Amino acid sequence: MAYRVRLEAFEGPLDLLLYLIQKDELDIYNIPIARITEEYLQCLGLMQMLNIEMAGEFAVMAATLMQIKSQMLLPVEAEGEEEEGDPRDELARQLLEYAKYRGAADHLRERQAAMSCLFSREAALDWGDDTPLKLEAGLFDLVDAFSRVLASLPVDAAMEVGIEEVTVEEKVRLILDRLREGKPFPFEELFHGCRGRVHLIAAFLALLELVRLGEASTMQAEPFGTIFICAAPREASLDA
Repeated sequence: MAYRVRLEAFEGPLDLLLYLIQKDELDIYNIPIARITEEYLQCLGLMQMLNIEMAGEFAVMAATLMQIKSQMLLPVEAEGEEEEGDPRDELARQLLEYAKYRGAADHLRERQAAMSCLFSREAALDWGDDTPLKLEAGLFDLVDAFSRVLASLPVDAAMEVGIEEVTVEEKVRLILDRLREGKPFPFEELFHGCRGRVHLIAAFLALLELVRLGEASTMQAEPFGTIFICAAPREASLDA
């Protein structure tokens, strides 16, 4: 199943690091570098397996994390020798600076969205459910959720012996049929009926494609909360 994911607005390595730090509620001034490096590399490995295009900066950050990890393993300087700074300091500075920049950008987007609601988009934002789905789940939210789905797959199912080939296009049609029902459904339900790893991957790639095309939205009630899939809101006509 050869299918390459191309995302127009791709998040970068600092976005991934901030996501991991915030998800695990870690101290940005005291990053457990071994743990965060392992999680970062696991996420990169999954994205590579899914054929998600990644800029070279992701590999550079991986090398930086490995270097910092190696420095942290060096013995502490003996008394009287010149003490070097914490090798994590520069990374923490970059993360804090980027978080500030991203926070300002998010605020501007929220203001733009609020203004858009004044021009007849309120109806389009009614998801038809009592759950207040107000936050859009990002790529790393989706990859993290999918990693848990893969981890729950029985070992024997991963062998995929005798499982018929499936295409992303088939899964796209199935998801569109579900979206036409007009009600959000949990991310995990996307994989109900999937038999084996190939089916799971095809369903996930189909979702990414529909999000890219503006046909589907992935929403959360709160950060790192349950992800719901729903039809993307449509721009209402000003003449309506």
